[in-house]
Amino acid sequence: MNQSIEDLLGVSSGSDTQVASEKKQKKNPIAFSFLFFSDVQQHISNAEKYAFMTDITVFGDKNGFEAIYIPERHFYEFGSIYANSAVMAAYLIPQTERIRFRTAGVSVPLHHPAEIVEWWAMNDILSNGRVDLGFGSGWNKPDFIYAPDSYEDRRMICGDRIPIIQQLWRGETVSFPGPGGEQFPIKVHPRPIQKELNVWLLVTQNDEGFLHAGRQGYNVFTMLYGRNFKAMEQKIAIYKQGRAEAGLDPEGGTVTLMLHTLLHHDLELVKKAVEVSFKSYIRSALEAHVKAAADARHEGVRLTEDERKKMTEYAYQRYFKTAAIFGTVDDGLSVVEEAIGIGVDEIACVVDFGVDYSIVRESLGYLKELVSNYI
Repeated sequence: MNQSIEDLLGVSSGSDTQVASEKKQKKNPIAFSFLFFSDVQQHISNAEKYAFMTDITVFGDKNGFEAIYIPERHFYEFGSIYANSAVMAAYLIPQTERIRFRTAGVSVPLHHPAEIVEWWAMNDILSNGRVDLGFGSGWNKPDFIYAPDSYEDRRMICGDRIPIIQQLWRGETVSFPGPGGEQFPIKVHPRPIQKELNVWLLVTQNDEGFLHAGRQGYNVFTMLYGRNFKAMEQKIAIYKQGRAEAGLDPEGGTVTLMLHTLLHHDLELVKKAVEVSFKSYIRSALEAHVKAAADARHEGVRLTEDERKKMTEYAYQRYFKTAAIFGTVDDGLSVVEEAIGIGVDEIACVVDFGVDYSIVRESLGYLKELVSNYI
């Protein structure tokens, strides 16, 4: 498959009208998006990383991908090129026509609800209504220098503020305390194009989180996080139970699953490309999560080098074989069908996890071939 990135961004065959008509008639069993999460390659400049993100976004826009998901990360090399997802979206929006812009997610306790709505209402206007917002409570303790008093109650604060954000988005007036405790009735401007905000809740392990998302009518964004597809199926069942308890269609809502992705006709090339970069990626993520766990418990948690190696090797083998879209297009189809079978509605492909950019760009043609089976 010798296609240039320019070819991949714009190729089409047959009548555009005919293709559009066929898409309307075909029910899509699953959607595909891109998620940007990290990229810890220290030899790559931040400007190059943003250029790569732009290429992937434009590719997704031209080739049937549903959305891009932009995280919020601070003060650590692992992902902190995405310090402000609203700024990143504002840069990318004018370069696209149809792809949606979502967050995965805004760390709600770090921001005032009105501030979040102001930022994203501007982007909703700029994109002609292509904004959805995913929310999380945050987890990395240093991030909370922005809101030191919010750390301990971050989950409760997140749960309380999302409905307020929805109210402000609709144009309702909400009172907030100002100087001296005085209450100020606030209606946010500019007004977004979309009357209602599509909400995703970031949930990874907690059953109560899946149940809450379902009861609230939110969509859910998740990852395998040490589980297999069978275990994830149980989480999705809990989400559907929550929707049913709230009187909502249990089959409604969107379950979005993050999966690391690299496809090529040469399986050995994929293995070689993924191993070093993905193990480095895992080690970087591991250090961040171990530090967060130590901070949360107010105690020192240290891993020996041998423990790091064992955990990294285990995670790598599990991810490659059972928890990622790695390998040939046929390998990818098997994973996608398994995801559909457990109730996943959308796969968010992560491609910025340390693989050489030239290989990722070369792989996009194979990913396009995979996605074409479902759109």
